[in-house]
Amino acid sequence: MPTNKETSLLYVRIIKKTEKDFVIPYISIDKELWYLLPEDSRDLQFHPKLSSKKPIQNCISAIKNLNGYRTIAIRIDNDIILEYFDEEGNVCFNQLPLEEYVPSVGCQPGSSVQLELEDRIKRLECQLQSNFSKEEIKLHNIEKKFLLDNFEKKQHDPIKWLRHFEDECNRFQITRNSLKIQALRFFVSGSSKDWYETNLTKIGLNAPWDLWKTSFCNVFVDKGWSIVRKVFSFRYLGGSLIDYALSKVKLCLEAESKCTELSLINQVVFGLPSEAQEELDREDITNLDVMYAELRKLEDLFSRKWKEKPLSPKLLNKQNLSQSIKKNEPLKKIEPQQCPICESQGFPNRFHLPADCRFKNWRGERPKSNGPSHSTNLTDVEILNVDLDKQDLN
Repeated sequence: MPTNKETSLLYVRIIKKTEKDFVIPYISIDKELWYLLPEDSRDLQFHPKLSSKKPIQNCISAIKNLNGYRTIAIRIDNDIILEYFDEEGNVCFNQLPLEEYVPSVGCQPGSSVQLELEDRIKRLECQLQSNFSKEEIKLHNIEKKFLLDNFEKKQHDPIKWLRHFEDECNRFQITRNSLKIQALRFFVSGSSKDWYETNLTKIGLNAPWDLWKTSFCNVFVDKGWSIVRKVFSFRYLGGSLIDYALSKVKLCLEAESKCTELSLINQVVFGLPSEAQEELDREDITNLDVMYAELRKLEDLFSRKWKEKPLSPKLLNKQNLSQSIKKNEPLKKIEPQQCPICESQGFPNRFHLPADCRFKNWRGERPKSNGPSHSTNLTDVEILNVDLDKQDLN
């Protein structure tokens, strides 16, 4: 421990953080080389030896503004040596050597601004490293936490699905382009997985996210007219009016995401039967909520009426046919019945409709004929076949 007069002082920087809290961020023995105290040991209450000194107490009283500071010289005595130096004379705290800090050239030694700036830079670096590690951890559990189904071209609208994916990335604070691209691979399969692996080789993992979006839309967005044909052919065939309206609105928005509310109302009403259209006042229906309320009033009447009314084959399309089949009750099993005409003629165990029976116009004897023989109801060939059948049975 040096004992000359110049080095017998300990310089302490005190900063006022709140009305009652003061911190000691660093100390020095020559105002050129400073020693940074640990973050969790800077509060003045952790330094009872210093806070008991009269110069420190006067300094606390002198600082009025928040973030105001003073640099105070304290004479090094035995208490200070035991608290801030080890046996070899190294500057320590709790017997742990302190980190050294040398101010930049041209900066005032011990400048509060410079030290605060360096301290903030270190904290930012630690925070960035922490954020990167958090993002990596999130990426491992992303498949379980995202409220998103795997992309299927036949089941999802590519633009809406991709927008949903970006919303989920923002919800979990995944903002880096490379992480978004890595997250995308958890939600592709089949042909979309082949596209992903191809782009990974062609474009790369570090490419801008917008470039991947453009490629995704160019490959998977349907630019044909099939969705438009579905919109105009989708009609009410039975069941709930509300379910029909919701499905029709969803289909319209898939075809045209910027479709106006009035156009949606027109499309829904256009697909209703004429009886239901006549019950709706066009001037009163100003938005979708009003339309839903009006349809709800007609729910019982039309769902019961159309359940009893047979479906017209002309109105059946592929989607509505599958829906109507699913909603119908299972068909009752029809027991086969013997033909009563055949049974009366001595031919039991023949199962067919009486209308299809060849004996339906014959009652055991040849009908009387007033004209030529070819005008009789039963021809000679038919009578011969009946006789042969009887011989076979006997």
